[in-house]
Amino acid sequence: MITMGPAGVVQPNAGTSFDVIGHTATTKVASDGVISGSFTFELISPPGAGVPPHVHEHEDEMIYIIDGDLDVMIGEELIAASSGAVLNFARGTAHAFFNNSDRRVRTLWCVTPGRSFEHFFGRLAELPPGEPDPAVLVPLFAEYGMTILPRA
Repeated sequence: MITMGPAGVVQPNAGTSFDVIGHTATTKVASDGVISGSFTFELISPPGAGVPPHVHEHEDEMIYIIDGDLDVMIGEELIAASSGAVLNFARGTAHAFFNNSDRRVRTLWCVTPGRSFEHFFGRLAELPPGEPDPAVLVPLFAEYGMTILPRA
């Protein structure tokens, strides 16, 4: 058997946490820890938080909603998703999500390939707290092969 990093168990409160445009992300398995190169992290999204409509050139995202409700955009469709739902954002598909509820939402993400996405999150974590400036966000997304779309 071939492993890239140490096999093991990631305990519930383990991992490195950082702020990503108003969400708290906690790395669970870094991309250099698995052969697939995927990046797995937990995301806590407070009420009112979301991710703007965008498209990835390189990554596929799979998100499991652990707790809470999200309004999800896939293509031009808006779908309500709740605890236990799995969101599949295939590369090349416009997508977004918003926490329009009055409580936090907890999700588990697996992004493949994940190495570039991990670096992207590191750059997002360097931004000042609060609503990100689109003049900064749009070129940063573009640098990592993502296009922010206008909100419908």
